[in-house]
Amino acid sequence: MRSRALRFALHALFLAGLAAAAYQVWQKESAAVAAANAAQAFDERARAVARSLLEIKGAQPGYVAAGQGEDYWVSRVSELAARAREGLAALKSLARTPQSSTDLDSAIAALEDFEQMDRRTREYVRGGQRLLASDLVFSDGIEKMDAAVGATEQARAAESLAAGSAIQASRREQLMAVGGAAALGVLVVFLLVPLPRAEAAVAAAASTTETPAGDLLIAPARAASTLSIAPPRAPLPVKPAAAEEAPAVIAPPAPPAPRPAPAIDLAGIAALCSDLSRVLDTRALPGALERTASLLNASGVVIWVADPDGRELTPVMGHGYPQNILSRLGTISKEAENATAAAFRTGVVQIVKADEFSPGAIAAPLLSPSGPLGVMAAELLQNGERRDATRAAATIVAAQLAMLLGPPARTPGKAETVVRA
Repeated sequence: MRSRALRFALHALFLAGLAAAAYQVWQKESAAVAAANAAQAFDERARAVARSLLEIKGAQPGYVAAGQGEDYWVSRVSELAARAREGLAALKSLARTPQSSTDLDSAIAALEDFEQMDRRTREYVRGGQRLLASDLVFSDGIEKMDAAVGATEQARAAESLAAGSAIQASRREQLMAVGGAAALGVLVVFLLVPLPRAEAAVAAAASTTETPAGDLLIAPARAASTLSIAPPRAPLPVKPAAAEEAPAVIAPPAPPAPRPAPAIDLAGIAALCSDLSRVLDTRALPGALERTASLLNASGVVIWVADPDGRELTPVMGHGYPQNILSRLGTISKEAENATAAAFRTGVVQIVKADEFSPGAIAAPLLSPSGPLGVMAAELLQNGERRDATRAAATIVAAQLAMLLGPPARTPGKAETVVRA
C-alpha cells in the first residue's frame, strides 16, 4: 500500500481501536474491583450479624437459669438485638441480588418475631412463671434465632456467588477487548505491508543464481580480473537537416551466442590412464597434467599430497599456474573450510559451482586402500563442474593418479606417503 492518506487513516484507526480497548479493559477492571470490594464488605457485615444472633441465642437462657441475675441478661439481649437489627438493615442496603434481599427480609422477620416472643418471656420471668418462660426460650427463641442465622448465611452465599459471576464476566469482556485490539493490529499490519511490483519480481527472478558451495583454494586470485564486455550503446539519432528526412536508427549488434561446452573425450581419457599406468619417471607427470587439463576443459590442475600425519595437504605439482604461485600456496589444513580439504576428509568428489565472478572447480580425492592420499583439484571452464560426464572423468583420472602414489610406509607412530616413480 503506497497511499500516504490511507496509511495515515489506518494508523489512526489502529490507535483509536487501541485506546477503545484500553478504556474497556480499565472500565471492566474497575467494575471487577468494585464487585470484589462490595462482596467482601457484605461478607464481613453478614458474619458480624450472624455472631450477634448467635450471642442472643446463648444469652436468652440466662433469664431462667438458677442463680443468674435476670436484669443483666435482659439488657444484654436488648443490646445484641438492637445491634443485629442495625446490621440487617445495613445488609439490606448493600444487597445486590434479589435472592440475598429476600433472605435478609426473612432474617429481619425472624428477628422481629423473636423480639415479640422475648417481651412475653420477660413478663413471665417478672411474674415468677419461669416454666412458661423456659418453654418460650428453649423452643420459640432457639427456633427464631436459627432461622435468622440461616437466612443471613444464605444471603451472604448468594452475594458471594453473584460477585464471583460478575468478576468472571468482566474478565471475559477484558479478554475480548484485548483480542479485538490484537486482531485489528494484525489487519492493519497486513494492509500496510507493501506489495512487490511486477517488474521488481521479474528482475529478482532473472538475477537469481546458484550460490557456490565454497572456495576451492587452488591458487591465489589472479592478477588480471575478468572484464565484462557490454554491447555498444545505440548511437543517438542525428537531427535531420531537412524536415522531410527521417532519422536513421542503428540497432546494436546482437551479443555472440555462447559456445557449446565440449564433450568429454572418453578415448582420450582411456589413453591418458593407459599412459599413466606405464609412467616410470616423474618428468612425465607435467605432460600428463597438461593432457588432463585439456581433456577436462580446465584452466589449471593442482595435485595436493597429504603429509605423513594426514593433517595437512601440500601442492606438489600443477599445470596452468606459474611455479612461483604454486610455491606460495602453502599448505591446507585437513579441517579447512574448502572443497579440497572436504574431498580429502570425506573421500568424495566435491564441486564448486561457477558464478559471475569466479569459474567452477572440482576436487577429486586420490584414494588408496588405506584412505585418501591427496586431492586432484581443477578449475573448469564453461560450467564443466555441473556435468556428470566431467565429474566421472575427473574421478577416473584421480584414481589412476592415486596408483602412482605408493602405499603409506608404516613406521612407529607415523605413516608416510611416497611417489612410486
